[in-house]
Amino acid sequence: MTAPAHPDVVLQVNHLSTDFDLSKGTVHAVIDVTFAVHECEVLAIVGESGSGKSVTALSVMGLLQPPGRVAGGEVIFRGRTLLTLSKREMRDIRGNQISMIFQEPMTSLNPVFTVENQLVESIRAHLDISKKDAARRAIEMLHLVGIPDPEKRIKDYPHQMSGGMRQRVMTAMALSCDPQLLIADEPTTALDVTIQAQILDLMRTLREETGAAIVLITHDLGVIAEVVDDVVVMYAGRIVERARVDALFGEPQHPCTIGLLGSIPKLHLDQPRLAAIEGQVPNPLTPVAGCAFHPRCPFADDQCRRTEPPLIDVGGGHEAACWKAPLDLGVLPAS
Repeated sequence: MTAPAHPDVVLQVNHLSTDFDLSKGTVHAVIDVTFAVHECEVLAIVGESGSGKSVTALSVMGLLQPPGRVAGGEVIFRGRTLLTLSKREMRDIRGNQISMIFQEPMTSLNPVFTVENQLVESIRAHLDISKKDAARRAIEMLHLVGIPDPEKRIKDYPHQMSGGMRQRVMTAMALSCDPQLLIADEPTTALDVTIQAQILDLMRTLREETGAAIVLITHDLGVIAEVVDDVVVMYAGRIVERARVDALFGEPQHPCTIGLLGSIPKLHLDQPRLAAIEGQVPNPLTPVAGCAFHPRCPFADDQCRRTEPPLIDVGGGHEAACWKAPLDLGVLPAS
């Protein structure tokens, strides 16, 4: 039986597993994932493409499409077990108490409707207010996310806005009903570095001003250092490391995390080439025996090749799934 969540826990995910039943076999996309998100906290889920981080978010939101299915575990939001709710009950929570910002706003916003149409529709779907009041709130939300002259820009169509502006519109839409939890899936992908910084600053501001808990999904550790509180690193569907952000950057305890940190450009170093993790994420239809990372790991031995390591506490709540942990690699330079 699962212990009751701490009062300040907004989201508790326990032993979540998600499968995709394909003609060639079953893909175990998410395997035994457990984490918690607290009030006013930003949790980052980090990993390479194919690590299972976005599928984890879709599983939490109840947005998996066939052949995807939640194969086990539980998702508890403010004491309610989401996986047992009806579709209607889940729709009442989604977009209202829990909101999600998707990767590419141009595919999430309808190109034939103005920003005003889409914001007003979203607000009225969850709040019992007039169209006039919804339009007023839409303008307030655009102002909150830093869009200049919102009374004018709200009349624009998505294609009339830059990528950064569209991402802000999606953020405004997600926040329009004052959600207690915001899930942002790669919110800075395909944006230039200046806009990335603005979006991440916006995330920090929104947490401070609205009190929302945030789950930030990204493949880039370099963008999260000053924004998040806790970090979950995923690889091949599993959590391989979990720690406070300063501990993760200061003393990473899994070779995958060390590789991700090594790929961050460091302007203060003479770095003619970026470091890279050799090899690639394993084919999910042909799982690797033992530790899934061992074919790419410079520290792997026979034990790593035979047996999957458990996620263990290596000190101070810092957890890693590595037979070599705790690693004695010294403090790595931050970005």
